[in-house]
Amino acid sequence: MRTNRNKLRVLTVFFFFLVFFLSGCQPTVTTAGDPVNETPPPPPKQNKTLIISVTGDIMMHNTQLQAGYQPKLDNYDYSPFFKRISPLLKVPDLLIGNLETTFAGKSAGYGGYPRFNTPEEMAADLKGAGFDILTTANNHSLDKGFAGLASTLDNLDAACLLHTGTSRTIEEQGQLLLLDIQDIKLAVLSYTYGTNGLTPPKDKEYCVNYINEDAIKADILKAQEQGAGYIIVCLHFGQEYQTKPNSHQKQLAQSLFAAGADIIFGSHPHVLQPTAVIKNENRDTNNFVIYSLGNFISDQSKLERKSSVLLNVFLTIEAETNKVSFEKATYIPIWTRRYQTGGRTSFEVLPIEPCLTSIETGQEHDFSNKEIETLNQAWELIDSRLSGEHSDMFMLHRLPLPVSQLDLIESYRQ
Repeated sequence: MRTNRNKLRVLTVFFFFLVFFLSGCQPTVTTAGDPVNETPPPPPKQNKTLIISVTGDIMMHNTQLQAGYQPKLDNYDYSPFFKRISPLLKVPDLLIGNLETTFAGKSAGYGGYPRFNTPEEMAADLKGAGFDILTTANNHSLDKGFAGLASTLDNLDAACLLHTGTSRTIEEQGQLLLLDIQDIKLAVLSYTYGTNGLTPPKDKEYCVNYINEDAIKADILKAQEQGAGYIIVCLHFGQEYQTKPNSHQKQLAQSLFAAGADIIFGSHPHVLQPTAVIKNENRDTNNFVIYSLGNFISDQSKLERKSSVLLNVFLTIEAETNKVSFEKATYIPIWTRRYQTGGRTSFEVLPIEPCLTSIETGQEHDFSNKEIETLNQAWELIDSRLSGEHSDMFMLHRLPLPVSQLDLIESYRQ
């Protein structure tokens, strides 16, 4: 009996080693102090995406100034202008707009065209809406002289808004706007073709960045020397109300790309102009330009001056090298509405598709048939201006959801 048990034990041990050998497994030998389980290698680094959004001209005509007046408080509140668009303005990592007015103070006289001066409450309302940077080099920079220019920058500082394009001192003019964001250094530069015939004081000619090709190239080089990994140039140029860029706009864009600019955002024509994705063979990257973003908000007449976009640029940051490259750009159609409420004229910037969705689903009831028709016409106009261009790198960003749900959007990444 015991002999049979011993034979059974021997066979069992033999079978175990046979299976172990055939399975290709080898016994693990450990010595004192050696860890039994090795720490797994860290996961590979992932590329990151940086989203920069930009709007067109921020204009304030007399009708808009009065629309924000609060008679009981004797102050101004323009935050309702941006209530429905604000959730979309707060989504990107960075939002840039062109401030085409001044904050020169009440003593300088509030007014619209031709010498703009807006109540300074507007600065805080723009910050609250979602803006991070305002460019200030445009043809209205000197509408209220150097004092108005300086006051504008003081008010932007008070509202915690970054700015570029105009300066209070020569030292400030020499300091480029550089931002550290997502582990890269980003430069934002701003220049204008002119200031409506107004000139800076002789001892303050530095106060406005005028378009001078050599000077812009020098600033691009300076930004590179200061560690900028990506350079955005904002140009106030072109012809008003022209829907196509002129030869100077195209030539200047090409020249600045060759000098090291990565993206160009254009303004001044007050209407949308086309975009272009330009292959930069020397740097093995793609450059992007939109020649005019039109008006973000204004009380200019005609549909094309009230129709614009929120432009979203997607940049890829390579994990291993930290190199930044243009991935794509998308656009969200918007429209400035002028309407009557409580016996007063008011304004608001609307995201077109969400507004139409809200109307179609019965969540909005205060739009007239004429306004609904105009919203559809604005959509068609924007689509006709921008669709079909390099569709793999520039495309419409669909938002088929009501305005009430825009707060739920956390990212434009799709």
